[in-house]
Amino acid sequence: MDGILGQQRVVDLLQGQLRADRPHHAYVFHGPTGVGKFTTAMAMSRILLCHDRDFLSSGSAAACGCCVSCKQFGAGKVQSEPNNDEASDEVSWASPHPDLHMVTKELARYSTSVQIRQRKLTQIPLQVLRTALIEPLSRAPSLGHGKIFIVDEAELLNAPGQNLLLKVLEEPPPQTTIILVTSKEERLLATIRSRCQCIAFAPLPNSVVTAWLDRHAKRLDSDQCRGLVEFADGSLGQVYLALTYGLMEWSQSILPMVESLVLGRGSGELGREMADRINNAAECWVKAHAGASKEAASRRAASWMWSMIGSRVRQQISQISQRCEPSVPEASNQLMSPWLGVLDAIGESERLLEANVNLSIVCDHLAMAMNRSLAPVAT
Repeated sequence: MDGILGQQRVVDLLQGQLRADRPHHAYVFHGPTGVGKFTTAMAMSRILLCHDRDFLSSGSAAACGCCVSCKQFGAGKVQSEPNNDEASDEVSWASPHPDLHMVTKELARYSTSVQIRQRKLTQIPLQVLRTALIEPLSRAPSLGHGKIFIVDEAELLNAPGQNLLLKVLEEPPPQTTIILVTSKEERLLATIRSRCQCIAFAPLPNSVVTAWLDRHAKRLDSDQCRGLVEFADGSLGQVYLALTYGLMEWSQSILPMVESLVLGRGSGELGREMADRINNAAECWVKAHAGASKEAASRRAASWMWSMIGSRVRQQISQISQRCEPSVPEASNQLMSPWLGVLDAIGESERLLEANVNLSIVCDHLAMAMNRSLAPVAT
């Protein structure tokens, strides 16, 4: 697990279980996107399936790299966007290992049902769960050393799918490990979470993001790197998206418009500008991902926009807290309150978009709410 960046607490916890040879039968890896959840699930799988596990001088468990299982991991190519070292939690690939089973929404493309194949990829269909997880559970491991199931974007399982999964977790087969990877663990049934070991992944330190940029984005100047670190908000996935979809331009155009609200120079174009950029990014996403849902892509792009604004707002709050005297909390609260109002407005926008309110209306509503919250700062 040496390649896992910025998640030492998680690595130590899992390594402790591996050293004791007492891994849990089921996990929920949860936290922000792009911070290494899927990378860790893959690293854990490689070690658990290894036939001749090594123990390094540090006491850490590692796959031997030579057994029949380890060689299977090198037999196929991961078709994914970068994660952790590779920068994102996006994944859509078929496992090269016969005992490592992937469950993703993209498997719907290979369904025997024409109706399921033609659906937009907004959920993990029940049939996909049956085919990719339930049916293989009853079969013996191909290599005789256990089976692992990784459910990516587990929050996309609908109610019937989660109830079916719950039955498996209540009576797990021997030699089986299930890892649910999600950025929204609250959407999983409480009964599912209670039967798994829930492991939280934290946002990555800025130093980790900076070091990654130094290695992988040498063409960027220092100002661009600082901007990307700010935009990343602790997620290498965000960095990858920014580089791939030109999201740095957002920060150069949208953030000044937000900050101008404090000076009493609000723009009536802010809502439209946000909506246009979100819509353009969603269209690019759909073109690059066969079968992707425009609605889901718009929500994804909107989350990038909210994350960017929220990151800048939290920076403002941090700067205010450093300037203010601890002995006068009323003054700091008065200065922070407008910015906290912006965070509330972003949360409300997320809820409106989830409720299928039109994107343009949501963006206009957010722009007006930010203006109401920040305008008093100018007086």
